Amino acid sequence: MLLQISHTDILRTSFVDCATGAVAFRTNTYHPQRARSGSCSSASSSSSSALQEQLSGDNNVDRVTSLEDAYGNILAEITWDGANASLIRVGDDLIKGTAELFDAAFVKIFPDATLFPTRLEYTWRMTRDDLLLLDDDEEVVGKLHQNQIQDDLKLAPAPSSKIGHDYLELNTLPEDELPEMLVCYLLLCTLRERMYSITRFVYGQPQKTDPIAKLRRGATRSIANLRNRFRRRKAPNH
Repeated sequence: MLLQISHTDILRTSFVDCATGAVAFRTNTYHPQRARSGSCSSASSSSSSALQEQLSGDNNVDRVTSLEDAYGNILAEITWDGANASLIRVGDDLIKGTAELFDAAFVKIFPDATLFPTRLEYTWRMTRDDLLLLDDDEEVVGKLHQNQIQDDLKLAPAPSSKIGHDYLELNTLPEDELPEMLVCYLLLCTLRERMYSITRFVYGQPQKTDPIAKLRRGATRSIANLRNRFRRRKAPNH
C-alpha cells in the first residue's frame, strides 16, 4: 500500500491510497473538552470509553490525536502530555505510552541510525534522511518517501518542496496491524522532527567547529535522553 500524506501537519492530515485515489485514513487532533468528529467502531467502543474516563480526571492532558478510517471510525488515539504520548489506544488495547508501544529496553543507538523495535516484532530504523520499517528478517516492508511527485504509481523527487508530497509505503502488512504501525509512524515523525530540525534559533550563530559533528552530538543527546525516559517509564515500581 502506498499512501500519500496530504498535509505537512501529520497530526491533522489525510492518508490517500494511491491505488484508488480515496482517503484510507485520517488524523485529527483536538482538546479533550471538544467533541470528536469521528465515531468509535463497535469493537473499540469500550476501550475508548475507558480512555475518556482517564482523560476526564487528568489535568495534564494537552490534546488527543485520533486515527480514523475512511468511514470516520476511530481506530487509535494518542493522548499527549506536552510533547510526550502518555497514553495510547489501538483497537481494544490501552498502551501506557511509548515505552510500552516500542520495546524500549532494546532501542539501539548508532552514530548514523536509531532502531526502535515494536511489540509487533517490526523495527523502525530512523536516520536524518530515512525512516524504514523492517520485519523480523530485517527486510524492508515500509518506507517514508519525502518530497516526491507521483507518475503512474511511480515516485520521483519533486523539483520543489512546494509541489511535492510525502508518501508512506507499507508492504505486506496484515490489515489489522496497519493502525498500530501508523501510530508508530506518527510518534516517530514528531520525534524525528525534534531531533533533526536544528536551527540557529536553538544553537545560535555558527561557530568555527565541524557542523556535522555538532549535529551528531545534538542528536545523540536527544536520543540518549529519550532512551533514559523510556527506561524510567519501563522500570517496575517497588
